[in-house]
Amino acid sequence: MRSSPSPTDRGLPFPVKLARKITLALVLLAVAVMAGLQTFQVERELARSAIDMQHDHRLLGHTLAGSIGKAWQLAGESEALTLLNQANRFQEQVRLRWVWIDGGPGSGFAPLLPPALLASLRAGHDGSVVDASDDPDVLRSYTPVLLGRRLGAIEITEALTEQQLHVRTTVVGTAIATATIAIFFLLAAMALGRRLVGRPVEQLMTFAHRIGEGDLTARVPLRGGRGDELTTLAAAMNRMGEQLEETRSRLATETAGRLSTLEHLRHADRLTTVGKLASGVAHELGTPLNVVMGRAKMIASGEAEGDEVGECARIISQQAQHMTAIIRQLLDFARRRTPHRAPEDVAQLVSRTLGLLKPMATKHGVTLAQEVPSGLSLDVDGGQLQQVLTNLVMNGIQAMRRSGTLRVSAQHTRAAPPADVGGPEAEWVRLDVEDEGEGIAPEVLPHIFEPFFTTKDVGEGTGLGLSVSYGLVRDHGGWIAVRSQPGHGSCFSIYLPPGADSCQAAS
Repeated sequence: MRSSPSPTDRGLPFPVKLARKITLALVLLAVAVMAGLQTFQVERELARSAIDMQHDHRLLGHTLAGSIGKAWQLAGESEALTLLNQANRFQEQVRLRWVWIDGGPGSGFAPLLPPALLASLRAGHDGSVVDASDDPDVLRSYTPVLLGRRLGAIEITEALTEQQLHVRTTVVGTAIATATIAIFFLLAAMALGRRLVGRPVEQLMTFAHRIGEGDLTARVPLRGGRGDELTTLAAAMNRMGEQLEETRSRLATETAGRLSTLEHLRHADRLTTVGKLASGVAHELGTPLNVVMGRAKMIASGEAEGDEVGECARIISQQAQHMTAIIRQLLDFARRRTPHRAPEDVAQLVSRTLGLLKPMATKHGVTLAQEVPSGLSLDVDGGQLQQVLTNLVMNGIQAMRRSGTLRVSAQHTRAAPPADVGGPEAEWVRLDVEDEGEGIAPEVLPHIFEPFFTTKDVGEGTGLGLSVSYGLVRDHGGWIAVRSQPGHGSCFSIYLPPGADSCQAAS
């Protein structure tokens, strides 16, 4: 099994990334909250400072308005403006000026004010405006004074230097404080994130990686007293590992039992086939036995003399070897063996199989023909493939009620596997077992590979031959297809991967 890379093999471990993301999110949230609070505080102080300045301007304006109005009435305009200029000498932060609001004579002194402010002043109300055209910004406050029929105002101008300096100082102090708190919070959050999130998640990742590699004994260490979601997840994953381990153990036991049962079933089918072959083999042994007995009697009676004795001994030895080969071939077919795939010459395998079945075919008046090109090789278990061929050829012989020819051929072909096998169209080696029997009815054809399904009479078949054969071919990465027409025979086609591909496909 190919192992997947561990979390640390892919650069930065996932738990560290997650802990850093959570830490960064918390720090950004804290910074945003502190910045918002500080901004609100600065804006509130600025608003309060502006209100205080406007209040001071209003007090100063009303104080001067009474004096200037009385001086204007008693001594005239010049004396009143002189009084205003003298008041400027005692003010370091503000500058005083007289302006006309009604646009009458002397309106050149009238300021360019917003219409709303002019309307408020003409109604006798104080007003102020921030002039951003100067550097620094200035606050201009106006206190209206009615002199006879004309409306003027005392303009009080004050630079916002101290206010802006206060804002800068506050902003810098806030930034430093925020940065200090953020760094401290970052370090604390990283430590807590590593402890509370990073380490548990890393343990979960390690557990998942070990499970992915097949180590079902892996467990996540649980720390008592936490009771959070990660602990619950770790407990669930531990239970999952235990269940997977139990399932794998149970599956291994069931698989071993299934394989053992399947092997016993295949061996039983092989022995059943051996029983069917026994009568044919017995008939095949009859002729050499008669030859042996005849030659032995000639030697025993003295009928054979001189060189004839040696010739009789040679013939007896030859026939005994022939009988031994027949018996050994039958025993080899019946012997249980461990499945083992190896290069197998298809022509020789077919020849051995047909030689074993020739007595049965002769008894039924069937001629066995082989059309397999030389040099064709497959990586298969020779005994299992011989069992498949034997089952198919025996079924073909039994299906032929009259004399005829049963052909076994092989060739390379290109085909698409059926749905139960799957895969794209590819090159295959196809072995055809074609008989001239009665054929298979269309309603029976879909069921012929089902276990214990048979159309033979009771005692003539178990219904396992084709099912076992199909299973053996599937173990080799192939399948068996059949085409049949009632009254015109059947053709069973064995599809196997060519060459070394059969082992790879089966695995």
